[in-house]
Amino acid sequence: MKKKLIALIIAIAVVAAVIVGLVFGIKKSTTASEISLDKAQEMVNADFDKMAKTEPMELVAQKNNIKVNSISYGSEKDVILDCTVSTLDIYSVISPRYNDFLKADVKKANGTMFKSALDFKIEFKGKVAELANEAQLIEKKLTITYYEVDDTLVLYAQRDVVDAVYGGAVKITDEVSKITTYKIEGSGVERKIETKNVNKGFNECLKLSYNADKPDTSSPIIRVWNDFKSDFHKNFIEHDRWLSILTGLWTTIRLTIFALLIGIVIGFLVAFVRCTYDKLDRRGPFLRFFNWICNVYLTLTRGTPVVVQIMIIYFVIFMPLGINKFLSAVICFGLNSGAYVAEIVRGGIMSIDNGQTEAGRSLGFGYMPTMFHIVFPQAFKAVLPALANEFVVLLKETSIAFYIGLGDLMYAGNAIRAATYSAFMPLVTVAIIYLVMVLILSKLVSLLERKLRSNER
Repeated sequence: MKKKLIALIIAIAVVAAVIVGLVFGIKKSTTASEISLDKAQEMVNADFDKMAKTEPMELVAQKNNIKVNSISYGSEKDVILDCTVSTLDIYSVISPRYNDFLKADVKKANGTMFKSALDFKIEFKGKVAELANEAQLIEKKLTITYYEVDDTLVLYAQRDVVDAVYGGAVKITDEVSKITTYKIEGSGVERKIETKNVNKGFNECLKLSYNADKPDTSSPIIRVWNDFKSDFHKNFIEHDRWLSILTGLWTTIRLTIFALLIGIVIGFLVAFVRCTYDKLDRRGPFLRFFNWICNVYLTLTRGTPVVVQIMIIYFVIFMPLGINKFLSAVICFGLNSGAYVAEIVRGGIMSIDNGQTEAGRSLGFGYMPTMFHIVFPQAFKAVLPALANEFVVLLKETSIAFYIGLGDLMYAGNAIRAATYSAFMPLVTVAIIYLVMVLILSKLVSLLERKLRSNER
């Protein structure tokens, strides 16, 4: 017993040592202390050359010259490079001319107006490049920081550093984004244009793609946790995006409940009509007609995909009538669910022995009272698991409502994914929410089944 306890303690100690080593980093890298001045110069040149630039900014990059003068080391795995940068001062030549870009030039060569951001981007590109050629060279002292991450030095591309290397381009984009009005001259005609399109087109000319986030120098485990927290904040906390998940969840719940009620009503009615047609010997024309209607309804509903149904119901039928997306989705899912509920209930009714019906008749019940007081209660207990499965399927099927633009849970998750370019967290969150709802629904059905069984005893 003591040997087993000692072995267990040793195993726990080894695991703890491994975890501590991963978290706090037993291995001490010497990458930072071994860097030479020439190596630092190569890194700086390569990293700024790799930075994605538009055509006008390439002109500035051609005149750039960054010289690393000295190297020092900080206390957080950082390497500090004291540099001198020589670059074109495009800020001084462009910033006074923001409004000049639009003077008598808001028409294309064919006479049509500039409207989109792309129109303005194409128009401004040549002018920005022309002014960049007029810019004078300036020289600045600059501090560039690298951080050691997994034995690799990663550039900390701060906005002020990138702005200094590219002659004030970042500062220009910041200022342009704040402009709300432009003075438009020419032909004595006042022209209205979308300011946001002008600003976007102008900024696209000076666009620099770089990562301004400080590199994470933590151990691998801590870095994974930090990345998780960062993704969570970006996907849900920023701009209160969690509210869209909450709103979408409420829409999904309401959609499921209303569709479920419609499906139950339609399902039981159709099942009753078809069972009556099968059980009665005398079949009048009305019963034959309604049975034919039910068969057509079941064939069309079960024979076509629900995503096609919802698009036809909304875009073809209801949208021209002005009926909103939510009501269209409720009707679509209600009709679709009703077809499957009908077949489930019909199977349950037909499974009840005919002797039960005959016993009801012998007690003086008519056909309808016999069905509702004797057959239906027994059939309901028999088909409850299948009905519960259909309700779960209905809940999950409502996720395709986003195809018609309904703001349900899936729509909210997809909108967050499109805004943050992060697919994992919003989609997994949506999946977890659906899973929790299904588990809750399954638990409620299980309690109902247990209650029904206790009543039998």
